[in-house]
Amino acid sequence: MTLAEYIVLSALVLIMGAGLPGPGDASLIAAGTLAGEGRINVWLVLAVSMIAWMLGSAAGYVIGIRGGRRMLDHPGHLEKSRRKMLAKGDRAFSRHTFAASVTMPAFVSGIFRVRFLIFILGALVAGIGWIGMYVGLSYFLGAEIATRIGNAGAKAVLGVVVIVVAGLLIRSGLRRWRAARQARLAQSARPA
Repeated sequence: MTLAEYIVLSALVLIMGAGLPGPGDASLIAAGTLAGEGRINVWLVLAVSMIAWMLGSAAGYVIGIRGGRRMLDHPGHLEKSRRKMLAKGDRAFSRHTFAASVTMPAFVSGIFRVRFLIFILGALVAGIGWIGMYVGLSYFLGAEIATRIGNAGAKAVLGVVVIVVAGLLIRSGLRRWRAARQARLAQSARPA
């Protein structure tokens, strides 16, 4: 792997560490597979990935503290849902701060003002877990996993897309039906 490829790996893992969607998982799997084939040093991959994870986690935490709560706690579209989510988060983070920091994206810990030391320890545990899992499994089982995913990949992706689209259509239909029903009930309840 060249320096540029390590920089790309770092950038993708940094994005993943911040809690933003991106191909960080895939890049870790690819790097683990290459390390398993002896093309790159697995320890260097682990070190670069862990540093990028922690930097991304810290950046996500800062983003959450600076603007995350303000972004969610304002009047407007879906206000009731957002405020309900904040109340649930306040309860979860007040009781299970460390566990929530390990399992939630970094910016969420910032939104709920987790103490920085607890957050960093949680991010460290999460990073060791995720990076160790992705790189470790692909290091030891890389070629076999790639073959199995390749054989089932297109069918699995198509199946997931169909299930998601069906779920969204059902949800939309139920929402419209409930709104129409409430409108009819409200109209029939009005005195003539």
